[in-house]
Amino acid sequence: MAEEFAADDEADAFSDAKVARIVLALDRAITQRRRAGAMSHIVEGRPVPLSVKPTRIELAILTALAQIYGSAVVNHPDFTSVVDNIAECGAVVLVQRVLWGERPDDVRLAARLLDARIPFEILCGTWPEVFLAQAQAGLQEFRPKPPMGLDGEQGSDD
Repeated sequence: MAEEFAADDEADAFSDAKVARIVLALDRAITQRRRAGAMSHIVEGRPVPLSVKPTRIELAILTALAQIYGSAVVNHPDFTSVVDNIAECGAVVLVQRVLWGERPDDVRLAARLLDARIPFEILCGTWPEVFLAQAQAGLQEFRPKPPMGLDGEQGSDD
C-alpha cells in the first residue's frame, strides 16, 4: 500500500527534510480544522475537547504516517478521512481505532492504514500510559484489592 503512494513521489520521498515538511503540512491542516471546531464550541459555550495544536505524541504519530506514506497522506484524497479523524478525535484515538476498533468505520481506517500498524504498535509500547489508559482504567476493577487492616482500613505498603 505505501509503495503505491510512494511511487508517485520523487526519489527522496522519505528523507528527513521531506518527512519534516509533510509533518508541518499535517500540523497546519489539523490546527486549522481544530481552530474552526474550537470556535464553534466557544460560541456555543461548550468546552473545547482537544488542544488546537497537535501534542507531542500526536506529532510522533504524524511523523510515522509521513515516513510510511510520504506526501500522499497530505495530498491524496484517500487520506482525507484520516486527517479529518485526527482533527476531530485526536491521533491517539485514531491509533486505538486502527489497532483495536471493531466498528465498520474502524475497519475501513485499519485497512487504509495497514502499513502503519507496526509503527503504531511501537508507539503504543513506547507510551502505554497514553494509548492504553482506557484499558488500564477498565482493568483496575479486576486487580486484587489490598487486604483490609485490623481497623477496617486497607493495608499500607509499609
